[in-house]
Amino acid sequence: MTCAARPKRLVEDRPLALPLADPQAYADMMKRISAYFRPESIGEAFALLDGPGAVLIGGGTKLNGRLSSEPMSVVDLQLAGLGGIERFDTGTLRIGATTTLQQLVDCEDVPAIVREAARRELPSTLRAQSTLGGTIVSADRESELLVALLVHDAEVFVARPEGTEKMGLEVLLAHLPLASHEIVTAVAIDTGGSASVARTARTSADKPIVVAAARVGADGRRRLALAGVASTPVLAEETDELDPPGDFRGSGEYRRALAGVLVSRAIEGVS
Repeated sequence: MTCAARPKRLVEDRPLALPLADPQAYADMMKRISAYFRPESIGEAFALLDGPGAVLIGGGTKLNGRLSSEPMSVVDLQLAGLGGIERFDTGTLRIGATTTLQQLVDCEDVPAIVREAARRELPSTLRAQSTLGGTIVSADRESELLVALLVHDAEVFVARPEGTEKMGLEVLLAHLPLASHEIVTAVAIDTGGSASVARTARTSADKPIVVAAARVGADGRRRLALAGVASTPVLAEETDELDPPGDFRGSGEYRRALAGVLVSRAIEGVS
């Protein structure tokens, strides 16, 4: 069964990255884009990555995050056949890497906490462009979407010229960044069981300071995941052992205490 997705209009003159705070820095970055390609297969994409300064993009909301003075050759994966959401009789959902966050929100086959997390990840103007694969490799430490994927036993398919490897999302996050010839092609999640999320933020629309998710799968096993307590979202059981980095929104000690409270609330939601 395939989840129907709204067609994504391909706009040739849209920006390849979000405007930067410094307009001149943004203009300089755009000038460094020396070539733009849209391969129609993974094989073609790998061949293009052999070129100098090659940079992969999915939706284009982030241009790799690496600002450099060197010319860049942009390899856009939108036409490489990596989109779509497919549900299997086993309860597994396979989501293509170029599936947009808005398509996740709109698909009723996607688990409720994943749909809501995708909605919260970005404003609507960017959800229609930002992709699941890009969200994963960006590995925002406060990503509610990555937390939801972790408790749904997400497995990531990573293609290399010699073949494709499947690994747990938690393993991939621990080994980022990807090598130059590695491409996330899809994510598979288990849709069974029940799940709950608890979060604290400065406002209801703000990024969470800490977010916790809990899920009890069809096998009865409980999974817990947290964001805002480490350099990337993590699977966690014992919050006392966490050593969160602090920032202007809360110290590491505050985040650790908050994680314990939110984990308890998330567990209550699946009890």
